Amino acid sequence: MANLFFPQLAQRAVAQYPIRKIRLARTVRNVLPDGSMVLYSDPYGGRLIWELTYSDLSAVELQAIQEHFEACIGPFHAFTFIDPTDNMLVSSSDLTASVWQRVSTMELTSGVADPQGGSSAFAVTNAGQADQEISQTMIVPASYMYCFSLYASSAEPTNITLIRRATSIQSTSVAIGPSWNRVISSGQLSDTDSNFTIAVSLPAGQRANLYGLQLEPQIAPSRYRPTAQVGGIYANAHWGVNELTVVAQRPNLFSTSFSIETAI
Repeated sequence: MANLFFPQLAQRAVAQYPIRKIRLARTVRNVLPDGSMVLYSDPYGGRLIWELTYSDLSAVELQAIQEHFEACIGPFHAFTFIDPTDNMLVSSSDLTASVWQRVSTMELTSGVADPQGGSSAFAVTNAGQADQEISQTMIVPASYMYCFSLYASSAEPTNITLIRRATSIQSTSVAIGPSWNRVISSGQLSDTDSNFTIAVSLPAGQRANLYGLQLEPQIAPSRYRPTAQVGGIYANAHWGVNELTVVAQRPNLFSTSFSIETAI
């Protein structure tokens, strides 16, 4: 069946606060005849659970959630859930990871001083003869509202371009200099694709320091959350309830609460 994606609300967010996020782990325990124990951490027994509560939903927003619940046949079919508390990007702290696409003339140097006082930033140099980019592609709805942000600086004043792309493209050119600044590209594409790409483009011969690349399904950025091999996109999520309970708060405004879970 086609990809199923948890809907984004009219407020251009996936969820409302407060959100309760629970991480469960499982340990296998063997008790020996002498009373001693052998413990084993089950790598396949972990789960993530999001407990979500919504209020003041319009009839249209409620219908989107109900239709998604019905399309999944409750907890039966898996769907893709974007964690509203996390960074969607994989390996945001390592631009040399294979998930990042770049040409050979886009050179990376690690261990650069970052704006948090560490050395986790990367110096990116475009040694080519044309604009080049470093990018990452995800299987998520291109039509959602996304906020792409990062910290950038450059020894010499220059411009970098933040790109959000599917069939169409939106780009934001920003000026950077010696001081670290958080730069942002936020908006929606009028696409129906389920492939979405973010990229940072540098002009030929230019060098910039990059840190804290983050993508979120909302209008504005939150604090930076570094990621390693896993980002905040879960393609095997399930509804954690068998029935969707709805309360009518007042005319055309509704509330509901439920859980979503996934194996980790």
